[in-house]
Amino acid sequence: MIEALSRALMTLATCCLGEARREWALAMQAEFEEANQARTPLSFACGCLIAAWRELPRHAEGRLSLASHMLALGLLIPLAFFQFGCGLGLSTAHGGLDTGLGPGGSQDPYLASAQLMATPALHILWLMLGAAHLHLAWVLLERDWDRVVKAGALIAAATLTLFIFMEVLLLDTGTLMVLAAELAIETSFILALARWHARIFPNTGTVPTTTGW
Repeated sequence: MIEALSRALMTLATCCLGEARREWALAMQAEFEEANQARTPLSFACGCLIAAWRELPRHAEGRLSLASHMLALGLLIPLAFFQFGCGLGLSTAHGGLDTGLGPGGSQDPYLASAQLMATPALHILWLMLGAAHLHLAWVLLERDWDRVVKAGALIAAATLTLFIFMEVLLLDTGTLMVLAAELAIETSFILALARWHARIFPNTGTVPTTTGW
């Protein structure tokens, strides 16, 4: 168990070092085998991981990794949970999905029935947006730009569909206006990360453009 955990920590440390510190990573792996034979693998692996984390801001690939994790953990994942909250009826902030859809809650009594019938579809769209943002965070950290573009296209399509439905049903679209602004911000950050990746690794991957997004 300790050896498996130690090897997992060494793998993480190697990933943190990246291609720029490839030789150092190989040397660490060789020293780890010696530490494993000396029955001190866990302490050695922890030391390597701490050293690798300290190196992250010192090389371009490490700074790119830090920026990607900050975007995923600081914006994409929180936004996904907010959208799940809207889809599950947990969020009532600024016209959360259930606001105005309860009995007698519609501002237009002639649309009350249509709004209630449309509620399941709107819930599904919100949940789809949340799932798409979680997927986007995952593929962004993997730097799989082809799948990043596909996830972004799905998010844009679901957001537009949700906006059209809510406009037709005369529901409050204030939340979607805020969401659209957040999507514009995340798109600009992702494009910047993609171009940064292209400068570091000019012969790998496909950089998304504003037209592809």
